[in-house]
Amino acid sequence: MKKIVKFLIALFMIFLLTGCSNNTDTKKASEVRIGILQVPNDVAAARQLKYISSYFDKENIKVKYIIFDSGVDANKALISGDIDFATMGDTNAVVALTSKIDAKLVWVNDVLGNNEGLVVRNGSGIKNFDDLAGQKIATPFASTSHYSLMMTLKKHHLLNKVSLLDMDTQDIVAAWNRGDISAAYTWQPTLTPMLKNGHFLITSEDLRDQNRITANVTLVRGGFERSHPKLVAGLLKQLNKTHAEMQSEPEVTIKAASKQMDLGYSEAKSQIGTSKWLTAKQMVNQRFLSKTFPEQLYITGKFMSQQQTIDHAPSKKEINKFIADKYVSELGDD
Repeated sequence: MKKIVKFLIALFMIFLLTGCSNNTDTKKASEVRIGILQVPNDVAAARQLKYISSYFDKENIKVKYIIFDSGVDANKALISGDIDFATMGDTNAVVALTSKIDAKLVWVNDVLGNNEGLVVRNGSGIKNFDDLAGQKIATPFASTSHYSLMMTLKKHHLLNKVSLLDMDTQDIVAAWNRGDISAAYTWQPTLTPMLKNGHFLITSEDLRDQNRITANVTLVRGGFERSHPKLVAGLLKQLNKTHAEMQSEPEVTIKAASKQMDLGYSEAKSQIGTSKWLTAKQMVNQRFLSKTFPEQLYITGKFMSQQQTIDHAPSKKEINKFIADKYVSELGDD
């Protein structure tokens, strides 16, 4: 935990040194840089269906995609001005908020389901939560998986009874294959190879049903958003198309995402799992971005502060200022 707090301090120092030069973009945008996750999500589908490229082509703007394994690196890139948009787990969005990174949350890519979860090795003897005591459990710290794991351990009075290992997703698979760990809370596509000789003890869908929502979200760099709100709205409109089609024609959307990610259809469908792709209209009607999700971020922030993964719990006022829900509101009214 202390390592994360030190990282946050380093992030803030970088922000102080670079923030002045990245506050505004006065020139017309010639390129948009989008930080992405290597998962079959709405961005992957919109890329394959040419929604994003067609929109930006009309604006004479090039699109560059940059892959990040975690939101930690995406936040660094937002600070340095190397990207304009970034998809990440909501816990890293809380990190961005509390680290005073100049960015806004503008979109919810998906509400997590069984595409994240706690996997335990078959034959390990772990049949229930009590059996986790004394075990080594890996997860990427400061991620949605880390938060979900910590909430689960707290609920079952196991916070001080397990050994937590901070690993990125590739290292988790390697450690699992070597037999160094018996359990890990992580996300797709990491889950797929682990489930070949493991099984879920709990998933983020289970936690969602317990009103502990986690999600992947899109942040936009502050300087870009202030100077190019039309482009922000344009990108989100393309992502919203895939959310609508995911509900009306899921086969088309999944096929597009699978092709973009070079996956088989069934594999992409499995990786998407039970995650929810809410349309802008649904977010507005359900008051998701204006009420439900801010409340979840408030709960998340309080818990992360207690666990010392962030230096302070964000207030509701800070969270509401961080979420620029006007873009979703405008889309929902179309």
